[in-house]
Amino acid sequence: MRRSYAAWLAVCGLLLSACGGLSTSSPVHQGLDVSTVQENQVRVLVNPVGPGSSPEEVVTGFVRAAAASDDQYQVARSYLVPVQEATWRPDSSVMVFTDDASLTITRSGSSSVKAVAQVSGRIDGDGRYHELPPGSKVSVSFGLQRIGGEWRISKLPQGFGTWLSEADVSRLYDPFRIYYISATERRLVPDVRWFPVGTGLATRLARTLLAGIPDYLSGAVRSDIPAGTRLAVDSVPIESGTAQVDLTATRVSSDPAQRQGLAAQLLATVMQASGVERVALQLDGTDLQVPGAASTGLFDLSALGFPTPADAVTKPLLRKGTSLVAVDPQQLGEPGNRPPAQPSGSLPSIPLGWAYLAMAPSGGEVAAVSGDRTQLERWRGLNALPVVTVGSELTRPVYDAAGVLWLAGVQGGASRLWAVNPSADPKTVQGRPQLVSAGWLEGRSVVSLRFAPDGQRVALISTDRNGRAPRIDVAGVVRQPNGIPQSLSTPITLAPSLTTARDLVWVDDATLAVLGRKVASQAVRPWFVPLGGPITAGPEIPGAMTITTVNAERG
Repeated sequence: MRRSYAAWLAVCGLLLSACGGLSTSSPVHQGLDVSTVQENQVRVLVNPVGPGSSPEEVVTGFVRAAAASDDQYQVARSYLVPVQEATWRPDSSVMVFTDDASLTITRSGSSSVKAVAQVSGRIDGDGRYHELPPGSKVSVSFGLQRIGGEWRISKLPQGFGTWLSEADVSRLYDPFRIYYISATERRLVPDVRWFPVGTGLATRLARTLLAGIPDYLSGAVRSDIPAGTRLAVDSVPIESGTAQVDLTATRVSSDPAQRQGLAAQLLATVMQASGVERVALQLDGTDLQVPGAASTGLFDLSALGFPTPADAVTKPLLRKGTSLVAVDPQQLGEPGNRPPAQPSGSLPSIPLGWAYLAMAPSGGEVAAVSGDRTQLERWRGLNALPVVTVGSELTRPVYDAAGVLWLAGVQGGASRLWAVNPSADPKTVQGRPQLVSAGWLEGRSVVSLRFAPDGQRVALISTDRNGRAPRIDVAGVVRQPNGIPQSLSTPITLAPSLTTARDLVWVDDATLAVLGRKVASQAVRPWFVPLGGPITAGPEIPGAMTITTVNAERG
């Protein structure tokens, strides 16, 4: 939508420049106030139901009219009988069909019409975008009756919202982040939802945040907005760039830190709406006092104790024989262009036979698994720690943001996840790998796991026990009071269209890069997988087995 608006402005500029000057004879009209927020600048014009339309034409027109949400879908509602017009909820769900050629609408009875579409995704009533497996189809039936001699839809399919083409969704919807607070540190953690771009977006964003934490983040994040809090006036008006968020006064904490957390969540979430430059918080019409907030409203996360995290500076290591050497990310490329490896006296020597190396965020510890994937070895500084045998088919180890070491494998014929306390003596029980509960992995084999930058969300690739049916899941980490992982929450599953998935990495706090392919005839490539939304393809890389990044998506 924003790109279309920019293009429209460019065309208008060309037209004006071609006029040879401004007219001096036209009347003067009052313009828009400078503080007016202009949203949804591109409008879609659709035809209302025409006289004499057949049942098939009525259903076809109704489906296409849903692409115009202006004026509360009034044109689309004209295709319905009054009872259905009053009860239809267009935003309850959106089925995303590929294109017009994939949509067929045929008469199935004297007063019924059947619609069939090949669909690629679904947006539920909460705004979560679910990609669907290739070849997915949906089939529904509409009931019709004559009103004043004209056909109208009298019965909608159960739970029917709207059907939109991929092109319409790309034009009408955008992904937005709903922010919660990490359970372990003062840091915002995003969830991704898809909403229509236009009037009422600030209200929709605020309502979604107030609805509470999604299941897949349960226990991994918290919200400083008390449960049951809602909008006092059920809307978020925007005046002169300020979004006015008026909350009910239900148990809002007087604790300064919690008030800052509440304010940070609302600021980061609502500021995404077009035209919002700051956020003003109220409780039942009275200004909410927040430490660090300016008198003109909230506009700076750092003033609330939530500095915007900078991109991590990664110093990759190059292994040459048994030596490790830190290299400049700018020098990564073809092997012939790399500088000669000079072993570092601060990094351990890694004996041959150990592979799949990982380094703790502090740089003080390195881990690896044996070539047969049955043993774990750690080096703290230059010193090797006792070798641990926990299972077979071990994955590459990975450290989370807190320095906890994770790996997965098979033990007793079942898939297992382990976490190692980095501060415990490795010779004690507390220092050995501890099981992390994840019942939803039963019957699966973990191929790869990686942590989001916040350390509270983990992405995993797993397959069935035969190495087929790959699944990409993201789950929250539930930790004990000492920060050691206890379990994983119920996950969300992403990218079901990938039939091969070998490895994955986070490229930012809401996007994965998954090394895989959709069909067996393709070469593997990185696929960019958002936490909700259609996936996009990177370049083919035949034979690639692992993937990492040193500079977000570009690296």
